This record gives sequence, structure tokens and C-alpha cells, in this order.
Amino acid sequence: MTNRFNEHLDEARAKQKRFYIAVSITMLGSFLLLLLLFMVFNGTRIEVLPEEAAEDARVELERGFGFSLGATVYSLSSVPEIRVAAPGFETRVLTIGPEYLGKVFPVKLFQLPGHLIIETSSKNPRTQWSIDGRQVMVANRFDKKLEAGEYTITINDPFFQPKVLAVTLERQQQRHLQVVLEPLFGWLNLSSWPLGAEVFIDGKKVGVTPLRLDKKGGEYAVRVRAENYQDTLEKIQISQSETGVTRNYRLERKKAHISLELEPPGGDLSLDGIGVDGASPLKVDAMVEHCLTYSKHGYSSETKTLRLVPDEEREVSFRLEAKIGRVEISSSPAAAVWIHGKNHGQTPLTLRLPAFPHQITLKKTGYRTISKTITPSPRSTRKISVRLRTERETRLQRARGEYTNKAGGKLKLFFPNEKWVMGAARHEKGQRANEFLRTVQLTKPFYAGLFEVTNAEFRQFDPAKASGGADHPITSITWERAAAFCNWLSRKEHLHPFYNIENGQVIGFHESADGYRLLSEAEWEWLARKAGKRKKTTFSWGNEPIVPPGAANVADESANGQVAFYIPNYTDGYPDIAPVGRFSKEKSGLYDLGGNVSEWVHDFYSIVPPTAGQTKKDPLGAQQGHAHVVKGANWRSGTITELRPAFREGLVGGRDDLGFRIGRYL
Repeated sequence: MTNRFNEHLDEARAKQKRFYIAVSITMLGSFLLLLLLFMVFNGTRIEVLPEEAAEDARVELERGFGFSLGATVYSLSSVPEIRVAAPGFETRVLTIGPEYLGKVFPVKLFQLPGHLIIETSSKNPRTQWSIDGRQVMVANRFDKKLEAGEYTITINDPFFQPKVLAVTLERQQQRHLQVVLEPLFGWLNLSSWPLGAEVFIDGKKVGVTPLRLDKKGGEYAVRVRAENYQDTLEKIQISQSETGVTRNYRLERKKAHISLELEPPGGDLSLDGIGVDGASPLKVDAMVEHCLTYSKHGYSSETKTLRLVPDEEREVSFRLEAKIGRVEISSSPAAAVWIHGKNHGQTPLTLRLPAFPHQITLKKTGYRTISKTITPSPRSTRKISVRLRTERETRLQRARGEYTNKAGGKLKLFFPNEKWVMGAARHEKGQRANEFLRTVQLTKPFYAGLFEVTNAEFRQFDPAKASGGADHPITSITWERAAAFCNWLSRKEHLHPFYNIENGQVIGFHESADGYRLLSEAEWEWLARKAGKRKKTTFSWGNEPIVPPGAANVADESANGQVAFYIPNYTDGYPDIAPVGRFSKEKSGLYDLGGNVSEWVHDFYSIVPPTAGQTKKDPLGAQQGHAHVVKGANWRSGTITELRPAFREGLVGGRDDLGFRIGRYL
């Protein structure tokens, strides 16, 4: 009973298993069928180009799930990779993009090239190779891969006749051609100096010059040789560009060497009449007579004749005898005599010196050194007689009478060198109490500006000062700014600045400095009243109070109603400030001292009377003070008091009728 039940149970299990297997097979078959249908409907046809390649082309699936059948690829991959090959064409491996799946995918194959090698009989590395008229290489042979086809190959070896070949090349064909080139014929025409020189070509003697040879194209080593001459070597080519070659060789003689010993040194050496340097050995032609001459001023010259064999090295010595001359040297005052850096004593002095040029220098403290060059002679006595000048005398002698400074202003040189009385006596009409009579002595030569400093000059120093015409005098500036302009101009001309300025303030001055400065009060008044005149005058134009026509820019008729006082019956043509130099030159040679604008001068203003009987020499005033002196009339001046050069004021600030004039010591 139990066995029967088990048998039925086993049969049921077997039946159920067969059912599951059948269902699985059915599902798998359906899946494979669907997969096959998907692949078939997504098959991509490969179109191989050109047609010649398509006939035998093979298409294989290189990467991706699927297969290829003929020229069609079936794949489940979104980007399958295929390999396309055809005999005689390059194999290509490509990826089919999604846009081509299930469609036509074109593939172009390229022919495999042929390999062409051409060698010539010359194997010249400079051979030019052309394909169909286009040069492709310069080499000793042609070695190139080319597509199948017909070609015209041109071989151009410079030493042979050109050669043209017609060549057909198949795909993958290997062709190796040997070409014999036709020779090129030319000639060599060789001559030389001297004639009869031996000629060797490629190491073989072929004759003597003059010589003509017929030669094939090629490169030849030519050597030309003659006794006692240096060989000449050259490579000569007979080629398509030059089939005939002519040479005329001028052979150089073989050389010898001369080393020299020259006493005294520094003389003149000549070889065969041509000056040479004796400091290094001389290279000369061998087997030729040479003439060497050595000479020096003050010495007897010497000449030697030489003949050297090839490659000889010879030492030659020259020792010249000195010629002696007598020199007498005198000076006033007596001075030390220096020759070639050595002190030979005081003048008067007689010396015996070699008869060549000597620089004789005379020195004395406080005097300008003088140098003279003299060549003593054995036949006669040479003499030097000089007068020494002090440094001051020399500077005065060399000084320019007038010059233009780097700001554009002109200056004139004055030599006052006199004692005189400045200021005004109490009885003088228009005199003021501060115009003290003072005896001064001006001894130092100095330059003074022909004109007052203009706006154009001042703006080079201070561009911010922009008002006023370029040729009008600068006005409305302080005394300190005028002093600063002077120092600026001194530095431009590499002169020693006159004023000592710190933080914009003048704290002193250097009396001996040669830099620019304001004129001293004594200089200014001397220029206005005495310079260029026999006697001192009351006014810049003379002693009469009547202003001559064109003398100065002052308060004329046009100023009536604008100023407290004006000069009747006088017209100067300018109601206010005028350009510099528009009025007559004064006796001093300067302009506008008598008017236009008043002028700052160097001195501090003081009302302390001078010591009676005292003479001030080149006075510049105190180093410190408060106000500064203002001198001269201006376009607002209309009284006798203001028109006189003795008139003086003391001011701190600038005015619109106040400028300045510059000067400097020589």
C-alpha cells in the first residue's frame, strides 16, 4: 500500500518537472526569437567605397554583441565597432554611431601605396628628384611610397645630364630601378703668377700653368704649387650651372718672421717704406730683400736691409743715438720748470735736452700753469720766455663780454674797479632820510642781466606762475622766490649756488660763490648812475629831471587819474607794465633800470647810518635781517623822489610792480 502511494507521488513530481521544462523552453525560444527579430530589424548595411574595394571587401564585428553577415552587421550594442578589409586597400576599424544603426553606414577604403626606389650610377647626395615637375627631395637616391598610378620622375644630378623617367606603379608594388646617367662635359682654364706653377688635380700632377683641361662634370681638388710660394688649394666644380671654369691664381710667397728690439721705444718703424707696429713680430715674404728703418725725434735714424729664407725667425735690434739741443727758459715771475713729470729747478734755467718734442710746464702758486712744447735742435739754442698770469687775470682775460644763460636771459660783464659815493645828500631835491651817503669800492668783476627776469624765464623754474605775458617782467613774487630762482639756474649751469636755502627760507649766502644772485644795492645803483658815464648822475638818463622821450616806462600822461602823481607832457606808450627791452638802452648797456618795474636787490633793508669816513669794499650787507631793499622806479612812479636811482624802500612781500634782475660774480 505504501509502495503504491510512493509510485503515484513520483509520477506526479515527474509530470510537474516536465511541465516546468516545457514552459522554460517555450519562454527561452520566444526570447531568442524576439532577440533575433530585433537584431534583424536593426541590421546595418556597410557600404564599402570605392566599388573596386567593395567587390572583395570583408566586414567583421570587432567589438559588441552581435554578428556580421556579408556586408550587414547585426548588433545589440549601441556603438558597435567593425573591421573592414579588402585586398590592396588599407584595413579600417570604425565605430558605427547610433544615427547609422539599422541604416547604411558608408566606409571609404584607401589604396595601399606602392614603394618606388631609384638609384643612379653617381649616388650624389645633392641630386634633385622631381615628380611630375615638382621637386620632392634632394638625396643620393629616390625612396618613396606612392599611390598606384603613372608618374614622370626627373633626376637632376648637377654633375650629369638631366634624366626623365616614366614610371607606372601598382598597389603594393615594390619597384627598384637602377639608372645610368649620361655624363656632363666641361673644361678648366688655369693660370697663375708666377707662371709655370705645378697643377695637381685630386692629388695627381696634370701640368703647369697656363693650362687648359677638358673634364667631366664633378668636383675636383685643385692644388697649385711653386717654389718659395705658398700652395693654393681650391675645390672646383664642373656642373650644369658652370661647365667652364677659369682661375688666375696669385700665389703668396712663403713667410719669415722678424722680432724687434727697439731702443729708445716709441719711435717710428717702417718696412719697405710703409709704417708698421714694432710691438709684435713682423711677418715678411721670404727670399725677398726688405728694408727696415727706425727713427725717432731727437735721435739719428737707422736702416737695415734683410733677406730671409722661408720659415726663418730672425731677431733685429735698433739702438739709436740721441741728438742734444740747448734750451733757455725764463719767466716773469720766476717759476718751477717741470719736464715729463720731473722738477728741473727755477727759471731762469738752461738745459741740454734730446732733440725731440718736450712739454715744458711752468708752475707757481697763485698763478695759472703754462705749458709749452718745444723741440731742441743741435744746430741752435731754443728759447722759452713767458709771463705768468694770476688765476684772476686769466679768468678775466677769458671771460665772455656777454652771454645767454640756460633760462634765456642775457648778461653783460662789468669791471667796476672804482671808489664812489652812493645815496643822496640832504639838499638833493626829492631826497629821503634813508638815502645815506656811503663810500663804496667795487673791485670784483660781475655779470648783470641786460633785462629784468621775464615770465618765460621764471616759468621754467616755477610753471605754476602762469599769469603775465612771456616777455613781460615777472612780478608779485617774494624775495625768497627770486633767490630760489637764482639757485635753480646756478645748478642748471653747474655753478656754486649763492644762497643757502633750507625749507624754502634763505638762511645765509656764500660771498665767494660764482652762482647767480640778485644784484647788490651798491652794484644796482652804480649801474644806474655811473656805469658807462664819466661822472655819477642823479637819474639813470642824466642830471636833468625831465624824462627824455623813450627813456623809461613810468607814470606818463596815460596814468593821469590812476596814480597820485604823473609826469606831464611825457608819453611812453604803455599805460602799465611793458615787455622788457622796449625802451632805450641806458649808458650802462642795460635796459629798464629807470622804470617799468622796481627791482628786488640782494641786501637786507637797514636804516642804520653808515660810520663816517668808512669805505665798504664790495658790500653785500648782513647775512640775516627782515625786509629787503627795493630799488628803481616803475610804471606807477611819477615823482622826482621815486625816479632817482638813489631811492630805496624796504619790503617783505611782493607787488604787481616789483620784479628782479640777476647777476653773478665772474
